[in-house]
Amino acid sequence: MTRPSIRLVVPYFGERPSYMPLVLRSMARNPDVHWLLLTDRPVEDAPPNVEVQHSTFPDLAARIQRHFDFEISLERPYKLCDFRPAFGEVFREELTGYDFWGHSDLDVIFGRIHDHLPSQ
Repeated sequence: MTRPSIRLVVPYFGERPSYMPLVLRSMARNPDVHWLLLTDRPVEDAPPNVEVQHSTFPDLAARIQRHFDFEISLERPYKLCDFRPAFGEVFREELTGYDFWGHSDLDVIFGRIHDHLPSQ
């Protein structure tokens, strides 16, 4: 039985939450799920299934803007959540080859994700 491949996009800018080590540990406990963490600060001890892509918030906002033919309003990181439905296009290159993609935040401690999905 082959499990579907999953990648979750997590943009996060600014100071990390104090529980960040717990978040990273829960990500590591899901080695068959891959995360793309876009951030402006180094991530100590990121597990192998978490790709850290360094970016500034203005650079990410400009990347998102390129996918729209009208001016978007994206003035602070909190508003990135408004653009989550577009992440499939914005991060098309990084999501290529995965069966499923999604998004998340750093305020989630993950259980065993595949235990909650139907088998293929």
